Amino acid sequence: MSKSPNRLAPALWLTAVTVFAGLPVLWMALTSFQPMEDLVGTGRHLIPDHLTAGAYHEVVSAFPFGRWFLNSLLVALAVVAGNLVFDTLAAYGLSRIRFRGRQAVLTLILATLMIPTQVILVPLYLVMRDLDWIDTYWALIVPFLASPTGIFLLRQHFITLPVQLDEAAAIDGAGRLRTLVSILLPNSWAALGTVAVLKFMWTWGEFAWPSLVTNNELLRTLPVGLAQFQNQFAPRWDLLMAGSVLAAIPVVLAFVLLQKTFVSGLTGGAVKE
Repeated sequence: MSKSPNRLAPALWLTAVTVFAGLPVLWMALTSFQPMEDLVGTGRHLIPDHLTAGAYHEVVSAFPFGRWFLNSLLVALAVVAGNLVFDTLAAYGLSRIRFRGRQAVLTLILATLMIPTQVILVPLYLVMRDLDWIDTYWALIVPFLASPTGIFLLRQHFITLPVQLDEAAAIDGAGRLRTLVSILLPNSWAALGTVAVLKFMWTWGEFAWPSLVTNNELLRTLPVGLAQFQNQFAPRWDLLMAGSVLAAIPVVLAFVLLQKTFVSGLTGGAVKE
């Protein structure tokens, strides 16, 4: 019985945090089912008087929402695949191969984390323009095929794996690439899943860069497409909320399905250097 108060306080705290974080999501979902005339009135309530799916139908039928969705999915999956390949190779080299300047390379990679994304948008745009990649999928995908965050997380995980695994593979005649693919990666699903979830969520919700390099409506991603529902004169809150609910589904599913992998991957390499 003496432990009950100690357990009650964390439970109340977690409940309060959950309610605080969940109310905006609930508000968004309920708003998406309300007609626009109710949203601009003065007598709004958390629980609406009547619900309608008209906003969802208009979003899907009157706008190229399906194309925006496929664009976001294609870009996100391509970026995730690129990060899993290139971040893994870089992390393996920084954790397993001893070469002069290795620590300096790692320091430079980590230093890029301190540079705000907004600082490199203009130079990166000029590079895309010179390559004639504006309004192409290349501009949306190629600049983000590797990330310092993914390299750091995977490198921290690889250094927790015993070096004896590499030595045993070398005795059996396996090269470095074979050792990485056959020995280390099968023991790194948690770290790889963490990188995949992080990059998918970041790419799926990215707005600034896609809005800068795409002018064609059919090349827009979901965040850029949804932004046109909110304008200066007549914002369509019902369409914006309905589109936001649909856009949030893949991210929620990805996190729910990979939740255990995500948590274990974040904590797996936290204590060993």
